[in-house]
Amino acid sequence: MWHKVYFNSQNIEHETAKATLIKMPNKSEYAGYKFWHPAKLVREEGGKGFHMSFSFAEDFEFTLRKYGQNHQVTVEKIIGWDEMLESFEQVNEQICGHEEAYLEVAEPDKVDRTVIVREELTR
Repeated sequence: MWHKVYFNSQNIEHETAKATLIKMPNKSEYAGYKFWHPAKLVREEGGKGFHMSFSFAEDFEFTLRKYGQNHQVTVEKIIGWDEMLESFEQVNEQICGHEEAYLEVAEPDKVDRTVIVREELTR
């Protein structure tokens, strides 16, 4: 089964042709960690370019890394798909709870009256 997680584009740290470096949410157990995800599974979802998503299957494992000075990996953890969903749960609610509004246009009723134009108003 595939899952889709929504996040803010500001969480993208770096992009290459094949992968995207995504920061974990600050309000999660893994704040400060980052992970690489295949670029073809990261998509723009609207919100004027700010809402993004990444997809993954249930057999996916995520390697989270904390980077120190000179971009050296200091801590590395491996989590499963369920922990990833839990980490992004609050972000998903914020983004999905504010769907974009749309304008609904209705055709006006036809006016069927006899119009009388006063003679002093015509040229």
